[in-house]
Amino acid sequence: MSKYSVIADKLREEIKAGAYAKSGKLPTEYEFVSRFKVSRQTVRQAISSLKADGVVYQIQGSGTFISKNVPERRGPESAFKNIFVICTYISEYIFPSIVRGIESTLNGTGYRIHIAATGNKVDLERKILNDVINLKECDGIIVEGSKTGFPNPNINLYTKIEEMGIPLVFLHCSYQELPNSVVVGMDDRSGGMIAAKKLIEAGCRRMLGIFKSDDRQGLLRYAGFSEGVLQSGLALDNIEVRWYTTEDIIDHGMTIDNAMLDVLDRKGFDGVVCYNDQVAAALVRDMTRSGRQVPKIVSFDDSYLARTSAIHFESLGHRKEELGVLAATKIRNMVNGMKEESTFLDWIVE
Repeated sequence: MSKYSVIADKLREEIKAGAYAKSGKLPTEYEFVSRFKVSRQTVRQAISSLKADGVVYQIQGSGTFISKNVPERRGPESAFKNIFVICTYISEYIFPSIVRGIESTLNGTGYRIHIAATGNKVDLERKILNDVINLKECDGIIVEGSKTGFPNPNINLYTKIEEMGIPLVFLHCSYQELPNSVVVGMDDRSGGMIAAKKLIEAGCRRMLGIFKSDDRQGLLRYAGFSEGVLQSGLALDNIEVRWYTTEDIIDHGMTIDNAMLDVLDRKGFDGVVCYNDQVAAALVRDMTRSGRQVPKIVSFDDSYLARTSAIHFESLGHRKEELGVLAATKIRNMVNGMKEESTFLDWIVE
C-alpha cells in the first residue's frame, strides 16, 4: 500500500473517531509532514483522496474541513461558529491591522476565523465564494470586494449568500449592484476633499491626482479631490488626473513611468494627491532617482511607508484596527439577529 493511502486511512479513522470534531478542521499540511515524516506531496495526495471520497472540503487560503451532513443554516440556534474573512491581499500593509481588530473582538467568543485572499481577481473571488456556499458551515462573512469599481460577475453569489441567511459585512466599500449592503470603511470622498484642501492651503495651484480606477475607493477619493478644488474657488483646469489598475501594478510593479514624470515637469505641478502611500512612496523614489524635485504630496493610510520616506509626505491616517473591530462587532450582531447599518470613519488628520 502506498504511503499516501496509509495516511489517508489513518485520517479516516481519526475523523470517524471524532478526533477533529471540535474544530471541524484538519491540521495544516506542514503539521502532517512533520507528524508522518513524509513529503508535502504525499500529504497532498492523502488529502486529495479524502476529498475525492467526500470526507473533507477545502477552502483556498483557509484550510481543509471535515464534511458533515448538516441542515441549511436557519439562524443563531444552528450556528457553526465559523466567520470567513475574504480580503484582496493578506500581506498588504493595511490588512494585518484590520485582522488584529477582528481577532481581538471575536477571540473568546467561540468563533473560528478563516481567512482567504482573492488577489483582487474576480475569478478567484468566485471560487472562494462558491467554496463557502458549498461548505454550508458559515455563520457570517467579512469581505473586501474585488474590483469594486467595475461591474462584478459574482453579484449572483452574494445574492445567494444573503438568501441563505448568511450575514455579510463589506470592508471599505461594496458594489454598486448591492446598494443596501452593510459596509465598514473610511469616508473616502471626505478624504479626497481634505487632501485637496491641504495642498491648496500649502500654496499649490497646479495639482495632479493619481488614483486607482478598479476600486470604488479610488473613484470616491477622486470625487472628493475634485470637489475640494471647486470648493476652494479654483477651476478644474487647475488639476489633472492619472488612473491605474491592479494589472498595472502586477505587470510593471509600483513604479511611476517616465511619461508621468515628464508631465509633472512640463506642466509645472506643485502638488500631488496619491491614492495611497504605496503610490506616494514610489513617486518620491522615482522622482528622486531621476534628479527631479519632489512636489508637495498628500496621500492616504499613514503607513510605515510615509513615516520612513526619505522625503516627507503627508498622509491621512487610516483607522485600520478600529475598522476590524467594527466589522467583527457588526457581523457578530448580525449573526445574532440584530440589524446593522453601514459606518464610515473619519480620517485622522494632523
